[in-house]
Amino acid sequence: MVIRKVNKRALVERPLKTSQPTGATLAMLGLANSIPLMHGSQGCAAFAKVYLIQHFREPVPLQNTAIDQVAAVMGGDDNLLSAIALLCDKHHPDLIAVMTTGLTEMQGADIERIAKQFRQQYPQHAATRVVTINTPDFTGSMQTGYAAAVDALVRQITRQTTPPAVSQPTRAYHNHSLQLNVLASSALTPADVDLLQRYLDAFDIDAIMVPDLSQSLDGHLDGDDFSATSAGGTAIEDIERMATSAATIVIGESLQATGKWLQQHHQVPCHFVGNVMGLAETDGLVQLLTQLTGKPVPNWINRSRQRLQDAMLDCHFVLSQAAVAIAAETDLAAGYQTLLAEQGMAIKRIVTATGSAGAEHWQTDDWVVGDLSDIEQVLAEVEVVVGNSHCAALCEPQVPVLRAGYPCHDKYGSSDTLQLGYEGSRAVLFALANCLYKHHHDEVTPHYSKYRFEAADTLSTVARGS
Repeated sequence: MVIRKVNKRALVERPLKTSQPTGATLAMLGLANSIPLMHGSQGCAAFAKVYLIQHFREPVPLQNTAIDQVAAVMGGDDNLLSAIALLCDKHHPDLIAVMTTGLTEMQGADIERIAKQFRQQYPQHAATRVVTINTPDFTGSMQTGYAAAVDALVRQITRQTTPPAVSQPTRAYHNHSLQLNVLASSALTPADVDLLQRYLDAFDIDAIMVPDLSQSLDGHLDGDDFSATSAGGTAIEDIERMATSAATIVIGESLQATGKWLQQHHQVPCHFVGNVMGLAETDGLVQLLTQLTGKPVPNWINRSRQRLQDAMLDCHFVLSQAAVAIAAETDLAAGYQTLLAEQGMAIKRIVTATGSAGAEHWQTDDWVVGDLSDIEQVLAEVEVVVGNSHCAALCEPQVPVLRAGYPCHDKYGSSDTLQLGYEGSRAVLFALANCLYKHHHDEVTPHYSKYRFEAADTLSTVARGS
């Protein structure tokens, strides 16, 4: 059983966590025609915007209510009310997600009451949904903010329906395809979501992906020069009908509470499949899809599994027993520890920004809820580290770092990083093996005989003899 240690230092020198509003903003970018609205100062929104732009290298349509020193003392209700009305007038979004910050939380802003007041005062904007999310940045992390946004979205938009007379797994929709809800963790990249959609399509599943970052942050070039709303994602109408789905698949421990809420309030069965990294967890997902649909596993998925098995064999001599440390949010850390332990790597330490109920089953020597300084303590013991760009600035060139999580601003193609499923697990293993191979040092110093000579020595000897 893993024992959690908590870093209680008064000063954080090398932070690992990122604010909750940033995570909530990321989640809302996976919804079609939406605008995240941060209720706080301009600096709070500027930080999150620059952070996400540097990672994805894509425009981020984030707005804020510009709370100044007067509004901070006297109250910023008017700022929020007028901001929502202005966004509706100018951009006509399908959804506006109102997120609090540390400033407005300490102020005691009642954003739910303001949202109700807006609906009463501006009935002409009834088509725009307003979702309220409490995301103080003095607690939690990027992952908890993301999870809070998904939870608020599902609870406030999903419509109540009458439970069907037929059993849930046999319900069919849209030309006999099965409708499923899929709650995608913050650990998934746009490429991961895209691959997950391919798995679901292979079983003829009509998936309601919440959120769908593969449609908005996949790096596509839009025809418009600028869009004030998100570039794509899950439609609000699809979220409204989540209660009519046959089941909910939850990827990532942080979203389990939302899946259980759908099960309790709308009788939609909830299935938790881990983080779908590694052979065993991907097998579990594929088996679940087979059980729900009654369809056989497509040949290309079986082929992908065989390729992962071959990659595990290829990388065995490099990765087996290699010492590794992980610094990431809990969902991402859980996925990586599953894959790396499956490959036989020795996980010396895992550092996360927040706690995790499932961490007691992690296969690691040490788990710390802390910051990157806790990784610095074990650098002499590990051969490779899994972490973000801040982690790389700390560890390299002494120890190579496989980029994972947020932010990764010192490389291109973060949205194309694949980690999920057979294909993603294979890509991670190859990337790790290449990291170790590139920094490999021979254990035995090569011996050069005193009788050894080069071709140049022979030529000089012949020249002297002539």
